[in-house]
Amino acid sequence: METKWLEDFLCLAETRSFSRAAADRHITQSAFSRRIMALEEWLGVSLVDRSVHPATLTTAGWLFRRLAADLLRDAYAARALLSSRQPLAESDKVIRFAVAHTLVFTFFPSWLKYLHERFGSLSACVHAVNVPEGVQQLVDDDCDILLGYHHQQLPILLDPNGFPFLMLGVERILPFSAPDKQGQPIFRLPGTSANPLPFMAYSSGAFLGNVVEMILLNAPEPYGLQRCFETHMSEALKAMVVAGHGVGWLPESCVSDEMKEGKLVVAGPASWATSLDIRLYRSAASPKPLVDELWSFISHVRDPQLMLMGKTAESSDCGML
Repeated sequence: METKWLEDFLCLAETRSFSRAAADRHITQSAFSRRIMALEEWLGVSLVDRSVHPATLTTAGWLFRRLAADLLRDAYAARALLSSRQPLAESDKVIRFAVAHTLVFTFFPSWLKYLHERFGSLSACVHAVNVPEGVQQLVDDDCDILLGYHHQQLPILLDPNGFPFLMLGVERILPFSAPDKQGQPIFRLPGTSANPLPFMAYSSGAFLGNVVEMILLNAPEPYGLQRCFETHMSEALKAMVVAGHGVGWLPESCVSDEMKEGKLVVAGPASWATSLDIRLYRSAASPKPLVDELWSFISHVRDPQLMLMGKTAESSDCGML
């Protein structure tokens, strides 16, 4: 039995049409029919009642549909697991990055492309993490380099002698709201206790959640916010804010496109924002020569593009109310 037979059968069960299923599988209908017949012959049962239209599964077909789905999931999972054990993840020629959730979508892709162009081809194994999780991975030698945010009031507590860092850029985290028809924020800080603003929040323990709590603890004036949504992902929080559910704090690099398209506007003055460092960390004890080479390159490069890839605050035109 071949996995493509299972894929064919599940496609047929979904579409209930030999012609449509064959088209979806990019083969001729006659070839598709032969593969379904080969599967039936291997199992020793009829899976499809061909006497009716549209095609209908037999009793055995309905039973096998679930089994086929389970078999495929197990096959895919086994392939993924064994592939991850191949030399790519363990090779000295691969850099294992732990990257803060937001930065893996915004800063990292263009920054890695720049490294490919200037440093040379680089194989990367990337894990998206919350900053504290990434710190633990670095300490446990589960990653070679950590790319994350840092704030002086929420420091990453790593010994700089054992875990040196490089500064790559600075960006702000600001409150955002969807705009009204006049382009003004639907939800404008500070809100009041009598009429609190719906608050799109980060989950407890998320680094950006701690940053927002710090901002609120140092709020310039009394405010009213009612927590209506929680997530540890800035992309999910952004989607809720764009949809008009409330106000939420987001890094500038995360919302540059939405700002340009007029889908988001800043929901408060500069006193409701703060700056975040974008830093690289590594273990000084790393045995990989490639890590040393890359670190030396980044340390000595003088091209400001390398330090500001990813639309950070210094190159952003995002204004404040």
